[in-house]
Amino acid sequence: MVLECVMALAMLLAMGIEAAYVPNDNGGGDYLVRVEPDLVRGSRGDSPYQFTSDVPDDARDVRRVRIYVADNWPRDVERSVIEAAKRPRQALPVAATTTARADIATPVVTASDRPWGWLIGSLIALFLSLGANAYLGMLLGAMRQRYLRDIQQGYVKA
Repeated sequence: MVLECVMALAMLLAMGIEAAYVPNDNGGGDYLVRVEPDLVRGSRGDSPYQFTSDVPDDARDVRRVRIYVADNWPRDVERSVIEAAKRPRQALPVAATTTARADIATPVVTASDRPWGWLIGSLIALFLSLGANAYLGMLLGAMRQRYLRDIQQGYVKA
């Protein structure tokens, strides 16, 4: 039961919207978004369905946004997406940016400053703990049912 729910949730997350940034040789680039047709057909006419896709931080100077409603990328676009994925990403510069006041500077947070390992590790520990507590709860419920059944039958083994 639990495995079926997890698999259904994974399938819902796997389909939907896919995005890619394809940089050009002369600077700038195209931001490509692919929306599956089932999502468009599934939206009701009385309430508009909103699709969102965040442009990555390293996607500087986006010149064009192209939206495809299809199950897969077109062949020529898929080739450019694969080539763009093989290119090394440019690191964001580590510098202080100034706000409206010239005397106050706020540092730019880069990807290396974020503690992703600790976050993922703590999330795994949290889910393991929740799973263990659910298992112990089911175990306690089964033991309680056996105890009540033995009480109703009139004997308890000591």
